[in-house]
Amino acid sequence: MTKSEISFSIITVTLDAKKELLKTINSIQKQDYNFFTHIIKDGLSKDQTFKLDFSKYKNTEFHQFKDQGVYDAMNQAFELAKNEYVIFLNAGDIFFSKNSLKVLAENIKKNPNFNAYSGGTIQINLEEKTIKRIIGNGKLYKYLPLAQLPHPSFVIKKSILSKLQNPFDSNLRIASDYKQQLTLRKKGLWKTCYLNQMISIMPIGGISTSNKVSIINGFKETFFISFKIYKFLTPYILLIKIILNFYSKLKVLKFNGIKINYGDCIFKNSN
Repeated sequence: MTKSEISFSIITVTLDAKKELLKTINSIQKQDYNFFTHIIKDGLSKDQTFKLDFSKYKNTEFHQFKDQGVYDAMNQAFELAKNEYVIFLNAGDIFFSKNSLKVLAENIKKNPNFNAYSGGTIQINLEEKTIKRIIGNGKLYKYLPLAQLPHPSFVIKKSILSKLQNPFDSNLRIASDYKQQLTLRKKGLWKTCYLNQMISIMPIGGISTSNKVSIINGFKETFFISFKIYKFLTPYILLIKIILNFYSKLKVLKFNGIKINYGDCIFKNSN
């Protein structure tokens, strides 16, 4: 690999999610861009994840040791990353297409004066086989100050994220990725390029999207981290979180008729 090539560390944390992990691995293996390392961090799964033959996958590392939860696992995996840019693509998340990394690298080369890049994430409902939200895509995400960006489509220089004590607050259960983004802004480290590119597909079912109770708890965590970092801007932060939730659902209307391949299934517009 030459110095001119953009290199990625793709981090996937997993726990008892072998089936979902294989979807993520297959998506990464199909990429037509080879300058990446896929770091898989398993938290001592009991579903025989460790018995998978990881040696047959190109540019793939498998690490298995105990952690204190998903965000602690992300911090542990981050310490293993060696490439210039970092992407967190959790078990079950996949790239939008086989050329997602290639297009992303081209976009980074075209916009070299930034330290992070953000694109769109398509959120799908596995049971309904429908597209539920388009996150991170559109003018509101670009122009609303402090807007939360989808972490599976948020790519950042490792050197910048290393400036935080830990990339993620492991004491949180849901909103640690947003706390990271708010902290980067507060510390003056936020220099993000908003790309008109779909980067990832994320199924509903993560901690923050699994049920209404989790969503409410997510708002509670957002309240506390917002007040700690931005004090009296907290009401505004909560308001834009609500606005962007509706906005991301409305964005689905612009994708009328689109079909998304996720594994062996085809997902369509839910409207």
